[in-house]
Amino acid sequence: MNPAYFETKFLTNDTKDSWTKECHIITAYNPMDNQLPEIENRLRNQKLKEQIKLSGFDCFPVTGVSMDLTHQEPSFLTNASRKKSLAWGRAFEQRAIFGIKQDKLSIIPCLQGEKPIYIGSFQDRLI
Repeated sequence: MNPAYFETKFLTNDTKDSWTKECHIITAYNPMDNQLPEIENRLRNQKLKEQIKLSGFDCFPVTGVSMDLTHQEPSFLTNASRKKSLAWGRAFEQRAIFGIKQDKLSIIPCLQGEKPIYIGSFQDRLI
């Protein structure tokens, strides 16, 4: 697992009221940690957003960022199930997604059979 996942912070304009008790953060940017051109990343994220919305789930913008803010990946916070969110993560070739359950933030590897890794409070990771 890329060590950067363990240090990720999040930027969002949404209020806490828009989050459910259990949700997930997914991106389509940089599949398997391979840096793609910005235009390709944006197109991939647009497709992911369309799939989330067409499936009838909430889709709020959130950006995963490095601690120094130099690396940023636009993402989506959704109330889709873990199973559905992982399916999107796999479809868009992601190593992992983030899970939030009652403020507990976890890294959830997209490979089947791997267990979530609890990394602390989601609230503490908000910028």
